[in-house]
Amino acid sequence: MSLIRLSLASVSLLALGAVTAPALAQEAASQAETADVTATGTFGDIVVTANKRSENAQRVPIAMTAYSGDQLKALGVTDATQITQQVPGLQLNAWSPNVTIFNLRGISQNNFTDYLEAPIAVYVDDAYMGSMNGLSGQLFDIQRVEVLRGPQGTLFGRNATGGLIQYVSTEASRAEFNGYVNAGYERFNRRAVEGAVGGSLTPGLRFRVAGRVTKADGYIKSAAALPGVFDGNGQDLGAENGWALRGTVQADLGPDGTLDLWVKHSEDNNVATGGYVFDNCNLQDNGYCTTDAAGLGNGSGGVINGITGERASPFANFSNTPGLFNRTTDILQGKLQYDLGGVKLTSITNYTALNKSYQEDGDALPVTVIVFQTQARYKQFSEELRLSGEADRFRWQTGAYFLDMKIKGTMATIGAPAVGAALAAGLPGVNSAINEVYDLHSRNWSVFGQAEYDLSDKLTLIGGLRYSKDTKSVDYSSSVVEGSQSAPIASDESFSATLPGASRISHGDIAARVTLNYKPNNDTLLFASWNRGIKGGNFTLNGYVTADTFQHRPETLNSFEGGIKWSNPARSLRVNATAYHYIYDDYQTFALIGGVPQVGNSNAHATGAELETYFQPNKHININLGATWEVSRVDTVQAAGSQFLSVLVPGASVPQYCTDQNDGTYFCNYPAKTVSGARFPNQPRFSLNYVVRYNFDALAGNISAQVDGVWYDKQFLEVTNGQSSLQPAYNVTNTSLTWTSDNDRFSLQVFGRNVLNQAYRAYTLNLGPLGTTSVYARPATYGVGATIKW
Repeated sequence: MSLIRLSLASVSLLALGAVTAPALAQEAASQAETADVTATGTFGDIVVTANKRSENAQRVPIAMTAYSGDQLKALGVTDATQITQQVPGLQLNAWSPNVTIFNLRGISQNNFTDYLEAPIAVYVDDAYMGSMNGLSGQLFDIQRVEVLRGPQGTLFGRNATGGLIQYVSTEASRAEFNGYVNAGYERFNRRAVEGAVGGSLTPGLRFRVAGRVTKADGYIKSAAALPGVFDGNGQDLGAENGWALRGTVQADLGPDGTLDLWVKHSEDNNVATGGYVFDNCNLQDNGYCTTDAAGLGNGSGGVINGITGERASPFANFSNTPGLFNRTTDILQGKLQYDLGGVKLTSITNYTALNKSYQEDGDALPVTVIVFQTQARYKQFSEELRLSGEADRFRWQTGAYFLDMKIKGTMATIGAPAVGAALAAGLPGVNSAINEVYDLHSRNWSVFGQAEYDLSDKLTLIGGLRYSKDTKSVDYSSSVVEGSQSAPIASDESFSATLPGASRISHGDIAARVTLNYKPNNDTLLFASWNRGIKGGNFTLNGYVTADTFQHRPETLNSFEGGIKWSNPARSLRVNATAYHYIYDDYQTFALIGGVPQVGNSNAHATGAELETYFQPNKHININLGATWEVSRVDTVQAAGSQFLSVLVPGASVPQYCTDQNDGTYFCNYPAKTVSGARFPNQPRFSLNYVVRYNFDALAGNISAQVDGVWYDKQFLEVTNGQSSLQPAYNVTNTSLTWTSDNDRFSLQVFGRNVLNQAYRAYTLNLGPLGTTSVYARPATYGVGATIKW
């Protein structure tokens, strides 16, 4: 009974298929950053470019968290997605490297489709990464990471509704020969080597080359669902197998300018991923899980074995079809900075090409019920031109931006969903597949400006405006294929025939900012701001949506914030606090409606506060604490509606809200057609992050002991807020012990991650009566590392 029930559960996984100055100024900013960090210990202030010019983070009127490269090393961050634990309000939702979804203050792309753009913009070396396929990856030789909370659309523009994350690589600004090599090993046979080398080639010309290689076995172990009958496939999921290489050259253009050229390449090859576990199902005698009135699973029983129905480990893989993930990314980029005589010109040009292929066993069973395959070819070109200048009391920036993105992809769904589609189309339904092909083209151009005016020595007014125009078009078709026969399901032409213009979007809107700063003294900044963020509409590429749900509308966020940044005169204590209120118009929601994934729109609002403290009572101790509080409400999210279910156990009780059709099916009509008052996904009411670090001199060097981590209150992992997607409160604690030589050339580290071995979900999809699919994050790991610098 459990096998049949969970086989049907997997059917619903069809949803898964269906600024600155030239060289001398840059060097001065780098020196200022080093001085700031040294002045307050390992986790001190750093210089950031949140306003696209170098400033101390404590003087920027934006709720933000920034870490230097050394700070990231102390925290053990080696992947672009690992920064979440020490950034208040930031979380990650991911089931594999296939798609990465950042969540900031509860704002995220709460959808698993990889052709959409997220409302948390990600920038790498000043260039926007438009594809969710390209957000995960190796993090190495990094200068700093900045996380800006709240809308940042004035200067950064596109889809920075909820905020942005900016990764800044170490540039080729140092003339002396320098570099490092780091190697590490940890549990699950994870091996990593990274290094960098750079220096002067000739006077006025410098270079830097950096790279990283990582390999690891999976932590979700292949297991036999029924030994001797249904054995495992031998693939352990959650593995790593990738490398990345980055080269940059910086040239001085006389005394007034610099030119930076970047070449980046990364690969992930045959990564073992693409599988799930079933959990939180209250199993009934009819083979289905209980639901609430909205058709959402309301169980809390934990992970189960799909064959026996017994409790199972969240780190067991019962699938029979191996998953895989392959990705290559190539980036060419140039940055020109030139002083035109009181006016500074900045030009940033980026070209990105990304190819991805992915396969998953979507049923978590040792029989083939559903296999999903996807391929995507993504290309983007962007250009930003910016002018900036300043006078005694006035600072300004203005510019223009252009972005052209193309993504061509295919999706194939094999198994039970395709059988049903084939039978409905009059095909035999023996060896069928649902094939989908799409070509999505998106263009954006914008013009922007921001100005700061000192009303007095203590009071500053900031205003910014950006007009952005989106133009999108899609060619889409879906069909069921069996051998040489095929039958159409839907296409952009069929949707446009019903609703003219369904496959085209043209929309312009304005992002804006007004901020008032008050500096009563050199150690205190008070600010109040209004920010208007925007995110464009897009398409739901699924053959079973209707013409009027093929598109979803753009969303708009009005944010009202107030905050304080304070430090004592000795700079041994810093306190940053922010309070905010969000008003969302047409917030983009995601739900499974009748088993079909769809994006809709709803109004929403949220209120929250954040607190960060950095305390260094003496040169030996650092204590960092961060805390968040937030309440939110999404007015309405469309619920499951109605659906048909097969009769699994004749004569058993009829599932609640369903009626027996006497033809081998149930028709389920859930009375709650919408979910009202839901909370944002991945939004705990409270959270707390912490770092406690103690260092002392010994063994011809310095030894530092560190404990860091994060605690999250309970939270829903989906915007529908079904009970089975509720993640209980949990804590992740990490530890490390590091020795660094007196000359800072050598270091050794032993560490542990998630040392309390907390089992918590990184991803969940509530499938109503068919169960809940989840992926659990990595359990406790421990390892060693060593670094040599020169």
